[in-house]
Amino acid sequence: MSARYLEISRSELESRARQAYEIYRECRVCPHACGVDRTQGQTGYCGQTDLLSVSSSVRHFGEEPPLVGTGGVGNLFVTACNMRCDYCQNFQISQLWKKQALPTAVELERTYQSTAEQMVRLQKEGVHFIGWVSPSHVVPGLLKSLVLARDMGLRIPIIYNTNGYDALPTLKLLDGVVDIYLPDLKYAHSATAKKISHIQEYAEFSREAVLEMYRQVGPLVLGEDGLALHGLLVRHLLLPEGLAGTWETLCFIALEMSPSVSLSLMSQYRPVHKARFPLNREITIEEYESAIAMTRELGIENLYLQSMANKVHNLPNFDNTENPFPLDCTQNQDNAAVWQL
Repeated sequence: MSARYLEISRSELESRARQAYEIYRECRVCPHACGVDRTQGQTGYCGQTDLLSVSSSVRHFGEEPPLVGTGGVGNLFVTACNMRCDYCQNFQISQLWKKQALPTAVELERTYQSTAEQMVRLQKEGVHFIGWVSPSHVVPGLLKSLVLARDMGLRIPIIYNTNGYDALPTLKLLDGVVDIYLPDLKYAHSATAKKISHIQEYAEFSREAVLEMYRQVGPLVLGEDGLALHGLLVRHLLLPEGLAGTWETLCFIALEMSPSVSLSLMSQYRPVHKARFPLNREITIEEYESAIAMTRELGIENLYLQSMANKVHNLPNFDNTENPFPLDCTQNQDNAAVWQL
């Protein structure tokens, strides 16, 4: 399995990282377009300077089967986020992190070096992919780290695991770098996103972003061993009372992209963090079966489902940074029970 970034010259990859870093000077890395100079310690919506902070780097078995295989995904869980979902299960690192001080040049380079070393370590542990989790607000730092990691021997593909709130100019710098895009399409209606995730124009930005991802990598392609080679795998998390706008999102996938686009229809919602009515319950079997019926009606061909009978009920605990995930997210046999094709 060959990573796409290996086909780019080192000078080109460095150039991409430099171009991305320049966006920090009047930050428009993500759709918030805060306009602050993160290189001088200013912070916008995400609260981050140009210091790259990774809260946890772990071998993870909780993703979809083509991404897990026997070795799992080496996930880098980035600190902070460009969304404020009331029900975020990773709230300890996405919302409750400590504010950064203005880093020195030496500290900056150390964070890039450290992140590169974490990617290489995970490769040595036998993972099939490196996953950048919630990367939208720190793409420049991740690209700088990737340059170093490639020099250190990193050879496995990159998964861009995102909430979908991504800016097109930033994504274009990842063309030929990212092998697998794993975006959420959380909401069909931006008014809903504003109310419970506290952001503007989510539906518009996320759809533009996913179309660009699809342009770059096409539909998900699997190898003979069942592992993903490259492509797009869209996630959609069902919310109670139809708040996610599932029918509209499925129509967008089937009609504006292709029925062959791989879709992960997720039933794992749990009312955590600040979730309140009507988000104060899990989804029902009837709600999930209704969503599955919608995919059949639209002719969606490649569907990954989560078993309602074997749902993962433990939540990550990022106070334990070395192993924040419960046993059922770090054992391959449990993952097989949760996901169905």
